[in-house]
Amino acid sequence: MKVFIAGGGTGGHFYPACSVAEELKKKGFSIYYFGTEKGIEAKKEFPSDRKFLFSISGVRGKNPVSALLSALKLLKTSLEIAKIIKKEKPEFCLCFGGYTSLPLGIASIITGTPLFIHEQNSVPSYTNRLLSKFSRKIFITFEHSKKYFPEEKTFLTGLPIRKSVIDDLSFTKEKAREKLGIKNRKTVLVFGGSQGSKKLSEVALEVAREMPVVQLILIGGKHFKKPEKLPENVIFYSYFDRMGLLYSASDIVISRSGASSTYEILTAGKFGIFVPYPFAVSDHQFYNVKWLEEKGLCYILRENELDTDKLKNIILKALSENKTEEIKKFAVKNPEKVLIDRILDEISKT
Repeated sequence: MKVFIAGGGTGGHFYPACSVAEELKKKGFSIYYFGTEKGIEAKKEFPSDRKFLFSISGVRGKNPVSALLSALKLLKTSLEIAKIIKKEKPEFCLCFGGYTSLPLGIASIITGTPLFIHEQNSVPSYTNRLLSKFSRKIFITFEHSKKYFPEEKTFLTGLPIRKSVIDDLSFTKEKAREKLGIKNRKTVLVFGGSQGSKKLSEVALEVAREMPVVQLILIGGKHFKKPEKLPENVIFYSYFDRMGLLYSASDIVISRSGASSTYEILTAGKFGIFVPYPFAVSDHQFYNVKWLEEKGLCYILRENELDTDKLKNIILKALSENKTEEIKKFAVKNPEKVLIDRILDEISKT
């Protein structure tokens, strides 16, 4: 039994696809993965039996000539994948959005292979909006997405999270702090996504200087280098690959509100202060967490509102909140299993 999976370019598409692939392999499926030569998938291992990487790029935001060339490459790749589908005859195809998924989606339509899609963000990608018209079932992370898809075939499954993150969430705060070698005191985790955020990092450091009783873990990312002199109460990482351990060690989290970060914070049951990336397509980072703020389970702070006094006051309020169990209720347990069960139930009918 074979399954074809596409989803890459960025970690937001790649890691949920990894989680589902790992679960499918446990069930005895052979996984064929399709991605790009320039995305995260070219650098990271995917739990697949075969991996196909293509030289493709997106169409949006390009001049007409570049857009046409990209579109032709996408079509050519779709036809190449269609040939592979005809030869290998997978049980179904599963796409995780973004232009990297489009060729596999089109190929599945051409060959009549059952197609399923997962949308990570609150506002769907153009690829998923297109493919949804041909998909057997559509799986979503946030309720907000439902209005973009046909109701009768759309299901809330949540976002599959890396097993390494889930495993590290089992640690108590005290044990996680011990493993990290940090003090057992009120702790705030701050990060600006994989790229980092210069402004958020700078404001967080100012807050740390004014709140010496609070311990701050700051992940600088690509856009914020470690300062020569850090406040005594700041632990700085340029990058850290065990986010689950940091969530476990923290009382609250301040971050961007990409789908993966948001859903990991939900699963960890942490009260979040979210600073949505201001240039996210369709402002989807804001809508990823707007519903949570409406329930009183997070704070949203726009980047243009971000300053030391405002963030300090919100941190003080957030540290007084104790809503872990209430927050956890909104994270679907074992989302990858829920998604796979839906797919297997659907294909068993054909």
